[in-house]
Amino acid sequence: MNQRCPYYYELVDVMSDRASTTPLSTTSSIRPLEIIDCELSDSRVDNKPVAVDTISIKRTTGDAPTLKKKPRASPTSFSSELTKLSQLKREQLHSDTRFKDKQCDIEERKINLMEKELDKRLEALQVETDHKRMQFMADLLRQLLNLAKKGVSQQDIDNLLPMQD
Repeated sequence: MNQRCPYYYELVDVMSDRASTTPLSTTSSIRPLEIIDCELSDSRVDNKPVAVDTISIKRTTGDAPTLKKKPRASPTSFSSELTKLSQLKREQLHSDTRFKDKQCDIEERKINLMEKELDKRLEALQVETDHKRMQFMADLLRQLLNLAKKGVSQQDIDNLLPMQD
C-alpha cells in the first residue's frame, strides 16, 4: 500500500490545480524512435504495464538519455511553508481587524460631529424662533399703545387684539 504525505489531504486541492507542475516527459525531451529491422515473432514481447516513478529524462553530452530522479520536497518543507502561510494569514487578519477598528473610530467621529452640528442648528433655530416671537410681541404692544393714544377704550383694544400669555 502506498504511503501518503501527512499533508496530502490539505494540499491535494492546491497542488492538483497548479499550472507549474512539470510533466514527467514531453515530446521535446524524447529523441525520435529508431526503426530496427527484426522480426517480432522471435522476440518475447509482453504487454504488461510498467511502473513509472517520478523521473525526468535528461540528455547528456552523449547521445544516450540519462534517467535522473526528481528531488521530492520533504514533509518538513511543506510544514514550514504551511507555517509561513498561516503566519502571513494571521498577520493579514490582524491588519484587517486593525483597519476595520480604525474605520469604526472614524465613523464614530463623523457621527459625533454630525450630532454636534445638528445640536447647534437646533439651538440656532430655537434662538431664531424666540427672536421672532419677541418681535411679534413688540409689534403687538406698539399697536396696542398706538390704539390707546388714539383714544380707543381698553375693552375695545382687548377685543380687537387679545393678549395671550
